[in-house]
Amino acid sequence: MNKAFRIIAVTAGAFAASVSLSTPASAQTVYTNDECSSSTRCFGIMYNSLQSGGFFRTGCFLTNKSEYSHTGYQYSPNGSSVVTVRYQFANNGITLVNGSGCDNSGLGDGVKNNAAGGSNADSRSHRVFFNTSYAGPYQTIESGNNENLSATLKNQNASSERL
Repeated sequence: MNKAFRIIAVTAGAFAASVSLSTPASAQTVYTNDECSSSTRCFGIMYNSLQSGGFFRTGCFLTNKSEYSHTGYQYSPNGSSVVTVRYQFANNGITLVNGSGCDNSGLGDGVKNNAAGGSNADSRSHRVFFNTSYAGPYQTIESGNNENLSATLKNQNASSERL
C-alpha cells in the first residue's frame, strides 16, 4: 500500500507540475487601416466631415466588404494563438470620389464611434450602422457619392455592410 500510495503521489505531482508549467496561448494585437482588396474600388470611412468643395481630405479606413464591427476582429492562425486586428484611421494614399483622399488627421484613432462621413468609390452601396452586427439606425452611401454621416451616426458608427 505504501508503495502504491507513493506512485500515485509522484504521478499526481508530475501532472500538477506539467499543468502549472504549460505556457498560455499567445496573443497578439495588430492594427490595420485597409481591408480593401482593390487598389481603387474602395469605400472610405472618413474621420472628418466633407470640406466646402464636397470632398474629403482626412484620415480614412478603407474596405470593400461588410464589416461586422468597426472595432476589428480576432482570429487564430494555428489553433492556439489569438490575433486581434484593430481598425484605425490612416493616410492610405488612395484617391476616392471627387478627389477625396486620406491624410493624417485622426491617424491611429480607432474607427468605431469616430467617423464623420463616407466616400464610396466601390461599385456597390455601403450602409453604415449605429450598432455592431448591422443593427440600429443606418445610412446608405451609394456608389460614387461622398456624404457626411447623419447626426445620429456621426461619431456613433459601429458596423458597415456592403450591399
